[in-house]
Amino acid sequence: MGPVRKSVVAVSLFLATGLLAAPTAVADEGQWTPEQVAGLAEQLRERGFGLQTSDLWNNGKGLMRAAVNLNGCSASFVSNRGLVITNHHCAYGALQRQSTVDHDYITDGFLAGTLEQELEARQTTVRVLERIVDVTDRIEAAAAKAGDDDRARYLAISKTRKQLVQACEQQKPGYRCSVASFDAGSVYRQMEYLELRDIRLVYAPPSAIGEYGGEIDNWMWPRHTGDFSILRAYVGPDGKPADFAKDNKPYQPDTWLQISHEGVSPGDFVAVMGYPGHTDRHLSLAQVKHQVEQALPMRVDLYGEWISILEELGEADPAVAIKVAATKKSLANRHKNARGMLAGIKRMNLLKRKAEFEQRLRAWAQKPANASYQGVLDKLAQHTAEQARDYPRNLLLGHISRGPKLLAVAVDLVRRARAQAQPDLERDDWYMQRNADKLRGRLLQRLRNHDPDVDSQLLASLVVRSQKLEPGQEIAAFAGLQVKDGSRTEVAANLRKLFTGSQLRDQQQLLALFDAADANAIANTKDPLLKLANAIADELEANKKVSEARKGRFARLGPQYFAMLRGQADAPHYPDANGTLRLSYATVQGYAPQEGLLALPQTSVAGQVAKHTGEKPFDLPQNVRDAAAQTPETIWADPALGDVPVCFLSNADTTGGNSGSAVVDGKGRLVGLNFDRVWENISGDFGYTTERSRNITVDIRYLLWLLDRVVGADALLAELGMQEVRSQPAKAAPPRADSSAEAVTNKRPAATSERSTGCSCRSDDSGWSGLWGCALLLGLRRRRRA
Repeated sequence: MGPVRKSVVAVSLFLATGLLAAPTAVADEGQWTPEQVAGLAEQLRERGFGLQTSDLWNNGKGLMRAAVNLNGCSASFVSNRGLVITNHHCAYGALQRQSTVDHDYITDGFLAGTLEQELEARQTTVRVLERIVDVTDRIEAAAAKAGDDDRARYLAISKTRKQLVQACEQQKPGYRCSVASFDAGSVYRQMEYLELRDIRLVYAPPSAIGEYGGEIDNWMWPRHTGDFSILRAYVGPDGKPADFAKDNKPYQPDTWLQISHEGVSPGDFVAVMGYPGHTDRHLSLAQVKHQVEQALPMRVDLYGEWISILEELGEADPAVAIKVAATKKSLANRHKNARGMLAGIKRMNLLKRKAEFEQRLRAWAQKPANASYQGVLDKLAQHTAEQARDYPRNLLLGHISRGPKLLAVAVDLVRRARAQAQPDLERDDWYMQRNADKLRGRLLQRLRNHDPDVDSQLLASLVVRSQKLEPGQEIAAFAGLQVKDGSRTEVAANLRKLFTGSQLRDQQQLLALFDAADANAIANTKDPLLKLANAIADELEANKKVSEARKGRFARLGPQYFAMLRGQADAPHYPDANGTLRLSYATVQGYAPQEGLLALPQTSVAGQVAKHTGEKPFDLPQNVRDAAAQTPETIWADPALGDVPVCFLSNADTTGGNSGSAVVDGKGRLVGLNFDRVWENISGDFGYTTERSRNITVDIRYLLWLLDRVVGADALLAELGMQEVRSQPAKAAPPRADSSAEAVTNKRPAATSERSTGCSCRSDDSGWSGLWGCALLLGLRRRRRA
């Protein structure tokens, strides 16, 4: 048998045992709440979890408590001195806020050699979940008192939630509380978090590592991105949460995760612990149609235009590039996400599946015992139709806060000043007194990121789009800004003076208006930007009343709809993600992205080097390339790969907000950080699929190798418990029944200047197609080495 033929056989054997292993036959679907973990004992044990479920969560204790919320991302404690590990893109805003043209920490990276060198991560908080309390009865009682008036019902629910939060925070200084809704208002739970406000940057790789592959590789596999950063949480000298101060000391968590240098292999158990933001698994047919036919296409179009604006202006000025970096990154992610959603929903034939399911729901409702549910689906469809009618206008109004920075500042100043006339519990969340400091910080950050050319272009985009809306839907506040039949560039030229002539560009004047919160003074202002903000605020507040009535109506329909879903359920139910702590369990495994292709579940440093072109986003730092040749001789190398692994795949159920989530092995040790999903799984927010639901994790061994062999971060490695480990010899490769299998599992791909996928085949990256192409490529490489 020749070398090529042997390699084909080896690939087939390896795939049968490791790539698409038996666990794919059983869906590891679910984003489980802490209270549900005890009921997962059998499933976890079968998958390979070696601890007890009580080790994960037991009345506020357990490993899940090491998982924290970091500004809407996930993170986890990894030392008893408050070290917090998360994704590079989750720390991106903090890096940007510390960066200048002279000290660009985004591009160059950052390492603090001592505690004194750590940099303040401005506007970054870490929330540690302490307690969960069911408050459903309180909410339902308040809603019942509101009667049949939809808006009154919503306001009663909203006020009661705020009262609960207020009481919680008054009883527990230093805590941040929230009331989360599950299953469209079927259940409400109060979450009590210790909020740490002094967070500092410890280590972040340069963007050439942390963003390696950029938007080309975003949402794609194979992946070679070192998406990690390390921060530290501090408290005051008394051990309580405090604002940044030099005499603060590192926080000592009750629970932190031990790091494993052993890593995981194909077929191994892993679990993801984090704070997934939002999923839509249980939407009605009408709601999914609205997303497919209107919401997602409109977002794709708007974000695409805004990205081009930021790229053009950023390329012309390095200072502007730093200002818009975080916004551009977020927009690019949302833009590609929306495109992937559309493609995935079509691929999984979701509309047909939803239609068939709703037929079963209607049949269920026709039974005499379920007669009270007749009409619920029709009412939901009507509710969605009303939302769709106003969506184009509401999309533009809602994105004023995400686009032109200084206009967003002006609108917040206006709305905060107006809110002073209301009792605190009746104000919008951002304008309540408990959020005053956070709002102040948000305004100052927007001012720092403001550029008049960027703002005028983004506002012009909204103005031109408003002109094209259906009659009666236009944003009235924009009427005086329009240029008849004008292009965006022409409108922007007309708008620029709004920003250059505003007093809000002066930080002292901005803060004076913020502190005074004088609605009359702002209403009578001569500042052109504040005048526009007043008009926009009028429209936002009118919209708010309509929205509150709709939400009140849905507060009645939602629980009815979920009661119907539970009546049809044939498996344990997990609620949609809502930003609260969850656990997903999984197996390390590859997948078939499309017919004829199979993707292996690991990538390596050699594959990373092979992608290097010398140009962004594949410009790997020289020190990484220099150290790459010695990776097999280090303790951080995977013995089966013969190299340091960079990323791996598993079938964990994740979504946005899971970025930075701890990925632990069967012993509860940290083996990686979740940071992305594959392209075929973007639509996973709408439905899990056994075949293609795969998340991407950066392997912790890659971080440890960088700290050891590239960065020389001795103190940091010691704190992570790796001081003795780093000097150990490389682990021996496992024995192979057929030496030709080394071509798949134990040889490093040749490092060349061409983009290569190593052993992970993709039709757009290589000249080969499908499994046979991958096998032949591996065989030819082996033959050349012989």
